[in-house]
Amino acid sequence: MGTLVIATSNLGKLDEFKEMFKELPVELKCLADYPPLPPPNENGRTFAANAKTKAIYYAKNLKEFCLADDSGLEVKALDGAPGVRSARFAGDQATDKENNDLLLQQMKFQITRTCRFRCALAVANPTGRIVAETDGSCEGMLLHEPLGDNGFGYDPLFWSTELHKGLGEATAEEKNKISHRGKAVRKLIATWKKTAQNRNGGKRQDKQGRKPPQEQQGNGKTKAEPQMNETPSD
Repeated sequence: MGTLVIATSNLGKLDEFKEMFKELPVELKCLADYPPLPPPNENGRTFAANAKTKAIYYAKNLKEFCLADDSGLEVKALDGAPGVRSARFAGDQATDKENNDLLLQQMKFQITRTCRFRCALAVANPTGRIVAETDGSCEGMLLHEPLGDNGFGYDPLFWSTELHKGLGEATAEEKNKISHRGKAVRKLIATWKKTAQNRNGGKRQDKQGRKPPQEQQGNGKTKAEPQMNETPSD
């Protein structure tokens, strides 16, 4: 597959991706492995829009396949906030603690504490074309105070109704099984594997075990499937 750049400088998020992609023959890199670039303007109104914006921007600038995600917490009592502004809830340079403190303050007198994590993934090739998109969600309840020391972001405030424990208490393995990002990544990997199986299964071999020439299009040119290590065309 070659190299896949994860469009993040968040080491906690990068570790999650590395764990989930560990069985695939792909080298994962992140933005810290390249000269710094000014971030794109994430002004989309949905997670999917922001994920595509980031994937296209970094793929074209780095000339690599790039996977970008946009994810966040949606709280029912706050009409879906923090939502797409989850990372910047308390300000553009806010820390996790500042975001968590503001959320707890706004939820101080709320009885309904239903919430969910959502994640949208987008993969762009080196020319900036989106080649894959998936999403995932994780349902739960907002706690009244932080619980556990694991994870990052809003994890310490999230009670998982699937694990029956706080994400701040969950191991990385437990979290990846039920997390919004884990579900989105598994969909992506399943799609890639199915595409690879279809490609390999559709190619017959001759009696000597050799694969036949690639099918030609009407104009005589060879039709090739895009690969993870394809060379950028622009």
